Amino acid sequence: MIDLLAIQTIEYYNCISSTNDRIKELLKQSIPPKLPCLVVAKQQTAGRGRGNKIWWSGEGALLMSVGFELAALSLKRYDLPLFSLAAGLAVLKTIRNRLPENNLVGLHWPNDIYVDGKKISGILIESPTPQHLVLGIGINVNNRLNEIPSEFRTEFKNKPITSLIEILDETTNHSVLITNFLKLLSNEINRITLEPLELIREAEKYCVQIGKELAIRSNREIIHGYCCGIAPDGSLRLKTPNGECTGELIIEN
Repeated sequence: MIDLLAIQTIEYYNCISSTNDRIKELLKQSIPPKLPCLVVAKQQTAGRGRGNKIWWSGEGALLMSVGFELAALSLKRYDLPLFSLAAGLAVLKTIRNRLPENNLVGLHWPNDIYVDGKKISGILIESPTPQHLVLGIGINVNNRLNEIPSEFRTEFKNKPITSLIEILDETTNHSVLITNFLKLLSNEINRITLEPLELIREAEKYCVQIGKELAIRSNREIIHGYCCGIAPDGSLRLKTPNGECTGELIIEN
């Protein structure tokens, strides 16, 4: 069984370009760090999300990355889509456990987290070598939205975001969140091999795209339809006039 509380290497920075990039630098060293490796920062200057989208992170956000050896997780490279969903569920549950029951927490495929329709967390998974994974997470925790720099406000105007402090009107301890997340992530990773279909069903239960009109890429073809769930391989299921197909999200209306 995987236990990520047994982190072997920890680094903490007041400011860094990217926690993901720092772990990739460590993996390139002649004597790489013992894994799993955790890097936490108060601020990032070059944070990014999927597709190299910029991730704004104000002071008070929780910014961290975890580096793994794939074999140590008992996973193969074809398990990466399920790992992505497992990471998303672990972050979702970490956030949900901090919130009142009336707040609706959702999973935006493959692994971003929304609360009441507003984005609260972004996740970036990278594989710098065939043997390693880097899981980067940004959670809006104690950062307030009025701190967003002017250059980002236009982008976020039509893409609402939120933070724990905006919802709760009180601060949240980062160390407690990190510990809870590592416990939950260990459980979710173990489910990939023990109960993958149950993991898929739970991710599907939280998926905010179900019923929405989407476009996916399937076998190099872009197909439009309505999302009807998550497939056993972790891809999105799409209902179209020609039947059901699966693929990766491209466009969302």
